[in-house]
Amino acid sequence: MKKTRVLSLGNLVFMIPVILLSFYLWKDYMRYIDVSTPALESGYMLEEGKKLIGFSKDDQFSEQYDVYLFDTNTENTISKTTVHTNFQDGLGPATYQQDGIIVPTYDDSYGLQLNYFHPTGEVEELAQGTIEIPSAWSQSVKSWRGRLIVAWESPHSFFVAQVKDGKLDKVNLAEEGLLPARPVRIDEVHGSFENDQAVPVFSVSLKDDRTAFVSGILDKNGNLSVLLQNKDEGTFAAQDRAGAHFANNFGFNNAKLIRENGNYPEPASFYDANENRWGAAIPTPKPVYQARVFLLNDEEVLIAGSTVEDELKGTVIGFVFNEKSGEFQDATGLLDQLPYENLKKNETEFYKQLDSDILYYRGGDLASGYVNMENQEAKVLSSDQIEGWMLKEDENKVSIQSFWNYLKQGGAIVINWGIWVFLVLFLFIGLAFAPRMLARSSMKKVRDGQHIKGKIINMEETGLYVNERPQVRFIVQFEDEGQMKEVEIKQVITYLNPIHIGDPVMISYNRKKHKAVFITEEDHKQMEQDAKPVYINDAVLTRIERYGNVNRGQALLLRFTAEGRDYTIPVVQPFGFEYRTGEQANLILIQGMSRILWYGNGRTVKASDQLSLKGEVIHVQKMPIIIEHKQLMLMEVMITSGANRILKVNSIFAPEKLSVNVGTVIPVNMEIDDLQKEARLLRGKQGAAKVLSVHFDGTKGERPLANIIVEKEGVSYHIKQTIEPVFGVVVGDELWIAYDEGTREAIIINYSIR
Repeated sequence: MKKTRVLSLGNLVFMIPVILLSFYLWKDYMRYIDVSTPALESGYMLEEGKKLIGFSKDDQFSEQYDVYLFDTNTENTISKTTVHTNFQDGLGPATYQQDGIIVPTYDDSYGLQLNYFHPTGEVEELAQGTIEIPSAWSQSVKSWRGRLIVAWESPHSFFVAQVKDGKLDKVNLAEEGLLPARPVRIDEVHGSFENDQAVPVFSVSLKDDRTAFVSGILDKNGNLSVLLQNKDEGTFAAQDRAGAHFANNFGFNNAKLIRENGNYPEPASFYDANENRWGAAIPTPKPVYQARVFLLNDEEVLIAGSTVEDELKGTVIGFVFNEKSGEFQDATGLLDQLPYENLKKNETEFYKQLDSDILYYRGGDLASGYVNMENQEAKVLSSDQIEGWMLKEDENKVSIQSFWNYLKQGGAIVINWGIWVFLVLFLFIGLAFAPRMLARSSMKKVRDGQHIKGKIINMEETGLYVNERPQVRFIVQFEDEGQMKEVEIKQVITYLNPIHIGDPVMISYNRKKHKAVFITEEDHKQMEQDAKPVYINDAVLTRIERYGNVNRGQALLLRFTAEGRDYTIPVVQPFGFEYRTGEQANLILIQGMSRILWYGNGRTVKASDQLSLKGEVIHVQKMPIIIEHKQLMLMEVMITSGANRILKVNSIFAPEKLSVNVGTVIPVNMEIDDLQKEARLLRGKQGAAKVLSVHFDGTKGERPLANIIVEKEGVSYHIKQTIEPVFGVVVGDELWIAYDEGTREAIIINYSIR
């Protein structure tokens, strides 16, 4: 029989404020999207101008940047992500490295973040919370000749860090033997990052009142260069001596610096910092007047200026000059599209990687550009153009995203509307969902407990009736962990299904709380339904986040996309194997948790080719890696199949609160062919063998499938199996194998401990 619900006059009273407030809210929202235009803060071209990364904030108080990756040819968004920042802090100085760009941001919770953006859309954060500099951080971070340099003070020491070629190196100035006394202060030598010195220099005050100078850059081994000021030496003389000393150590010519000459018409000239005197003007292929010098990399500078002596009458011209070879490259294809005033602005920056023909530009209303100096192909984009691409996303049109952004602004209308909507939803919908919520709570208790058979030894009514059905207090006796126990369960019953003392029952028992619930037939059906896997085919790997090293591998969080939905899966990537964005995989979804079935060239097998076995956990090791509330666990499992006993080592990211103990029996699936091969080889010979080669062919599950050639006593054996990624296998490893001298097959029993 269906029950009908009728809205009472009292309920309608609640609807009147909601209707009125919704009308005014909609009008205010429409005003919001009329004026809500994303403001571009910075734009950087990549891949020879084919792509562009743009940074935008919703408003000045936002604590994150929206980061867009655009295709500059189609003007479409390739991907969009966010990076954290304090609302009062902007972006730090950027630098191009390894075909990507590193852009620093600062957040109180994370410290300095070194965001490494790749052209694929992948984002790495290099600092990982290890650079906790003060909130007034902007003066601590510098970009110099393609490097990113950070100097800061911690509570007990001072540090200098460098990012070069995508690698972060740090030096602790309090490290034993580096300085003759404890450092108490560090300061940038004025102008050394602006080409006053051949190499950036920091002045370090020591506890014994002496002064040391340290280089602002690190050598190939990650070390600083240090020079002490002499007792009777003046500060400026010591700074110049340090600059010359560091220039010699790092291979820069202190006698031929390229500087801006302030004498009209201001050509760029050589400067001898050893003798403090000007040399000849740089012999550019065409005259460059009112010149500005931009440091690009360890060997090259950009000399940019005007075609005539009066910059207001000319156009912008420029050349990239290699200080070591003396060669020039013409950059005019880009520069003649810029007004001369842009060369003098602080936000104007140029970037070029050594041995590349591409020069990139960023700054001002002409937000980003590039030139291929080999063929003079160039492109410049304005801020308005890029902001127009951002508007295509969703912000200035009616959409769920723009409405959500509007609600996040708050305000009296939003708050009042939210309160009344909540009240109405609670009254009209809350009661409708109450039974379902209770059912879910009951099912959670069933799932979380130990499923045990028991027997009713006593029962009596409590005196409470629900819908004319009595609540009964049951005493259930059962055996748990070798002991007989009793537990009380209260349950509302129906007289249609009579229950008697002595009846067998199935319960879900919570050991910690010493509580239990009955498991009904409906519960069994629901658990079977929930346990049915959902298969997701042809999911595309769209993003990879790194979470640190695990032995010789790396912990990663893979983000797959299929049919408009995202699925995240934590994995361990062993040395020599690489997950790549754009690759496809088949996934499986079990009780809301996504796993990989196969990735790359791997393939799933038919259910008929697999056996369902049981394995006993004989050892568990929790690894210090937690990703999305899942902890990496390394388990040794003994699998039994008839007379065969096979020991497997397997890592898995399990829910953080899940307790897996030694002795736990877990289900295990194995391919019949693999089981038969391993059982056969384990009955044969065993011994140590050296790895000659390793090739990977996708994965089965989250375990890479490897083809390995090993050598034992001059004989080669072939191993084809999945490997445990926490240990990995590399050429030169010594493995303990089981092998067949006839077929030359082998399997791994124990991995190298190196």
